[in-house]
Amino acid sequence: MNRTVEETTIYSFPHAFISKKGEPILVTALDEKRCERLIEMYLAYEPKGSFHGLPPMKDEACVKWVRHMIQNGINLVALSFGEGMVGHVALFPANDRLCEMLVVVSPPLQNTGIGTELVRCSVQVAHEIGFESIELSVETTNVKARHVYKKCGFEYRSPDHAREVDMVLDLKRYRDTVNITVAEIMNTRVITIDPDQPCKAALETFLTSHLGTLPVVDGDGKLVGIISKTDLLLPSKIAKRVSDILTRQVITVRGESPIAKVVRMFQSTKVRCIPVVDREMKLVGVVGRQDVLAHYAKQL
Repeated sequence: MNRTVEETTIYSFPHAFISKKGEPILVTALDEKRCERLIEMYLAYEPKGSFHGLPPMKDEACVKWVRHMIQNGINLVALSFGEGMVGHVALFPANDRLCEMLVVVSPPLQNTGIGTELVRCSVQVAHEIGFESIELSVETTNVKARHVYKKCGFEYRSPDHAREVDMVLDLKRYRDTVNITVAEIMNTRVITIDPDQPCKAALETFLTSHLGTLPVVDGDGKLVGIISKTDLLLPSKIAKRVSDILTRQVITVRGESPIAKVVRMFQSTKVRCIPVVDREMKLVGVVGRQDVLAHYAKQL
């Protein structure tokens, strides 16, 4: 292994997304403060023994099993502001090149996209740490889980068996493609607008540039928000200033972040373009889905 989990992107920049139920979810590395909450999540899991005989039926055995995962695995957890801890993924190193994966989502929140985001985040962590492949076993009857794993890049290693099937993700195939930073593919020639400008000026820019959104930047070059074509669909908005209607809560990314991070952001949100900022929130570029696809095409 080349790195530890403390050196991975998600340790410094937890992954936030909105579930299919409209709830904000945060995927982050497990720390000591949250270990007891992870144990509580598994103790409350029903029905016990529902996947590969896990979680263990008896509370004492369940606690021991969870503590073993905490001690021996690379653990990420999904946190809901309303429900608390709602998901867990663990990577268990078999050796320096291979790790095995276990993913669990609290039953009330299954099929809401949390499992998919946990898998994507764990794949990125495994890639950054230096593993070459991830393996897992899934019951053949668990069609939804198998669909999630295939969507995230896993392939069947062997034909279906009576009860379970082995799947593997080859990280070596993706390493050269995703192991670059956002700064290497972002567009630095960005059309922006000042917050004091009238919305009529934004309308004219949209019509002449064919853009869908405009970053709003103040006199110091700092990103203060974003304005979209949709914001101007009501005639009453045209007479206002940009500062009156802009969206201030903007998803951003740093230039030093790997493109795998923005790929996850594109997958879990509806945005098509993300502003790139420095540590002082000054706009340094934008990265869009088209930029990622263009990079892939160049690599291929």
